[in-house]
Amino acid sequence: MSREEYRDLLERNNLRQADVSWMTGVGERHARSWALGRYPIPQYAAVILRAYDCGLIDGPWLVRTIDRPVP
Repeated sequence: MSREEYRDLLERNNLRQADVSWMTGVGERHARSWALGRYPIPQYAAVILRAYDCGLIDGPWLVRTIDRPVP
């Protein structure tokens, strides 16, 4: 996933960096670095985000599956 694809996906789905951080289990600074192109977006994060974008997983499923509180 390119930086542009990542940023478009976030905008299209009204996701914040905090949301991506929570969904992927990384810190907000790390998620922000993906948007800035400082680090490549790991495959696991791209899969999670694309699945969310395609409607294969949704917010309620994520809330039930991820132990940490929603940001």
